Amino acid sequence: MSALLDTNVLIRFLTLDKNKKYKKLYLFFEALERGEIRVELKLIVLFQTIFVLKSFYKVPKEEIADALTDLLRFKGIAIRKKRAVLRMLELWREKNIEIVDCYLIASLEKDPGLLLYSYDRDFDKFKINRREP
Repeated sequence: MSALLDTNVLIRFLTLDKNKKYKKLYLFFEALERGEIRVELKLIVLFQTIFVLKSFYKVPKEEIADALTDLLRFKGIAIRKKRAVLRMLELWREKNIEIVDCYLIASLEKDPGLLLYSYDRDFDKFKINRREP
């Protein structure tokens, strides 16, 4: 059986929710870490999690990047383009760049043949192909 992970589950885990309703949550994530349970994490859910943690919970981006990087190393969590996502989190943690731009940079670094159409000249600081339309 295939399974997906929803934003609210990630938020509850990453904010260390101690509500009795969620006491099984930590056992669930321990099983994910060991690979006993397998789920796919969709990129849209990852981006929504980042947005909620940053805007609503006011978690510093360095803490978000570190926590999600650790989480993506769990044996039971699969995500497409995992290397690009990990690079995105690294860039976001280290640079003053929006998360979506970090994802674009990571994707372009992985595939040097790709071209980015953008007016944002900040992309020129990276070894990627950018052109204005």
